Amino acid sequence: MIPTSPLYPQAFDTDDNLYVVHDGLRLRLAEDYNPGDTSIVIEGDLELLSRFSNTGQITLTEQCSEIDERAISFYYTSIDLEEGKIEGLELLPEFSDNLKLKRITNVTQNVMAAHHNNVKDAIIAIQEFIGVEGEIDTEPFGDTLEGRTNFLRNLVLTPRAWFSVDKSIGLVPLTVEFSDKSFRLGTDGTAGDVTLTWDFGDKDTSVISLVSFISATDEVPEGYENYLVLDEDGGKIRKTYVNPGLYPVSLTARNDFGEDTVIFDELIQARVAAPDEAVIQFVANTGTQIFTPGIPSNGPYTTVPKIRSPINELINIEVPQGPNSATPNISFAGELLNDSDDPFDPINSYTWGISDDLTHSNGSSTKALFSIGGIYDLRLRVDTEFGGYRITSYEDCMDIVENTNLWLWVYSDEFTARHYEYGLISETFKTTSVPSLTITRDSSFLDNVANSAQQIREFNRNTGFAQRGTATSGKGGSCLLYWASGRSESELIATEQIYFTEFNGFSETYITRPSITRPWNWVNFSSNSQSYFVLGTSDAAPIPYSSPTNLSQISLNLTTLTATSGDELIEEDFAGGATELMENPAAFSTDGSSTYGNFSVYRSVTQNTVGFFGRNDGVGAFFRIKSFYRLESAIGSTSQTFRKLQDIQGPTKSEGALTDLISGLFFINNSGSISAWDNTAEVWNTGGPGVNSIVYRAIQDTDVTGFDDVGNTLLLTSDGDRRAYISFDYSENAFIKFSQIDLTFSSLVNRPSGTQFLMEAY
Repeated sequence: MIPTSPLYPQAFDTDDNLYVVHDGLRLRLAEDYNPGDTSIVIEGDLELLSRFSNTGQITLTEQCSEIDERAISFYYTSIDLEEGKIEGLELLPEFSDNLKLKRITNVTQNVMAAHHNNVKDAIIAIQEFIGVEGEIDTEPFGDTLEGRTNFLRNLVLTPRAWFSVDKSIGLVPLTVEFSDKSFRLGTDGTAGDVTLTWDFGDKDTSVISLVSFISATDEVPEGYENYLVLDEDGGKIRKTYVNPGLYPVSLTARNDFGEDTVIFDELIQARVAAPDEAVIQFVANTGTQIFTPGIPSNGPYTTVPKIRSPINELINIEVPQGPNSATPNISFAGELLNDSDDPFDPINSYTWGISDDLTHSNGSSTKALFSIGGIYDLRLRVDTEFGGYRITSYEDCMDIVENTNLWLWVYSDEFTARHYEYGLISETFKTTSVPSLTITRDSSFLDNVANSAQQIREFNRNTGFAQRGTATSGKGGSCLLYWASGRSESELIATEQIYFTEFNGFSETYITRPSITRPWNWVNFSSNSQSYFVLGTSDAAPIPYSSPTNLSQISLNLTTLTATSGDELIEEDFAGGATELMENPAAFSTDGSSTYGNFSVYRSVTQNTVGFFGRNDGVGAFFRIKSFYRLESAIGSTSQTFRKLQDIQGPTKSEGALTDLISGLFFINNSGSISAWDNTAEVWNTGGPGVNSIVYRAIQDTDVTGFDDVGNTLLLTSDGDRRAYISFDYSENAFIKFSQIDLTFSSLVNRPSGTQFLMEAY
């Protein structure tokens, strides 16, 4: 088959398609060529025939035919030198096949136009594939070798900018060492030098015309801000930032093949020192809040400010704006200020950490609101524009008071008691330092009497509590605390007093109030307006085989705090068998003196304005709190009658206390059995888990021997609704809540340690 030309660049061209030709090689036909012959016979110098290429083209020419038929050309495939033959003839397509006679027809191998065109086409194909000089493709696999090569040269030899720093954060003046890490910086021997241009981020982009260039090697000279820097030798270069700020840094690497820029936004954080602690202040909001300013007044505080606030009242908190006169060149927020009182590194974020019910937005002031009482911390984090921050913490600075609280007084020494606030919602005690109450009383007159231990125990329990008015402790209401003064052995019974102290639960302040003369062992009942004292030790001369009680009556007006003595009780003032109250339960020796002392065990409670109390119905081995009585008239009435009611039911009560809940009265001790008084039916009902209940025993302090003794002493109070609170004397780990809804007990937090004095809720 006749080969085509050219094959390049899809394949390499060879002699087979480009042909080898020799100008002037000529022989003659030895035999006629007839159309369709595939070989011819040559005559003449066969040595000349050997110079013909093995394959190629030949032309038969003669001068006897018509002009357009005088020459015909063939492609041949081989030469037989021995036979003088050219074989494998194939007429080229542009010629007509016709007869050629021997001896007049020349056989030549000259350079013909077709040969020239094949070579031309091959050269053009080569040029089109190679491409013209400087041609650069913009994407891979272009049409020319030159374009592809230059594309690769630019891809490989265009620099890639990169750098590292030895530090990125620090205080001004901040010196940073930048290390050029650019790569692909090689050349092909013809490219020019690589240039490195640093933009250290401190140029004034708002005034582009001021941006100019300087050259440097190891370090940018001081005072050259607002410049682009040409790094003359690469490697490392130092730059000092003298003004605080967040600086972007870029490096541009450039050569003849292109350029590349790498930029890191806010890479350099040149700071002034972190802000000082902020000066936070509470701003007066309502008259019910108590503010204690910090010391010194404008800070920095050695004693942080504090606030005592009711629940559900907004507390205003702020960081004052501007310079603080107490700290020159420092703002209240802690910022360093310049001569114009502007911060070098202004605060742009205030994050308040307050465990309250509100969310707090970014700002120098906020408000707090608490629905649960407790002692709360205040934290503020400020973040500056250039990345500095400071956390200010005020611990225990917000004292939140619930509307109704339980108050427990515990002795810190023999004559001093501290009060502890227990939130009925939070169910936690506050243990922060508070004022204390001095308790003056003397039980030495009972040291050497019959049944001394039990008498002293009852003397220590001869205390009382009265809320003045209806305002609760969280609303600024106050109460009276009172107790029997006692006396020394040498003093007369007539010297005994009832001492009074007024306590404001919100302000936690005490005021001593006038005392009342009355011997100990009195029973007390209190409404919001009156406190009533009756019974107790008689100051009359002793009569053998008799243990009379004190039948005088005293009422204390809780508004005016004036005491009024009523008529002495007589037998007609006692109904339903209550005349027994005129004498203490007693046993007598042969000389008529009381074997167990002249006193009674009273456990009293007031529900609304009606007083109830229980009393022991025996002494010694027969001691039990069983007899139960009611005052027939409201507390403060000028005419009072005592009526005996059904005895307290349930297991024997050798100890315990009465409390009032929404559905009636409850007598609670350490048995786990509950006795409940039904005011309507006027009967006692019993229930509760019982003394052997695993659940009830589990909430006791089982590490203490005798934890399950039913005679364990306790303090008892209620929220006036459905919950009662029991605090046993034997352990601070036995602080328990009782629910009247299902008659269950549950363990609460540990109470403050120490000997208990008094516990009430208001």
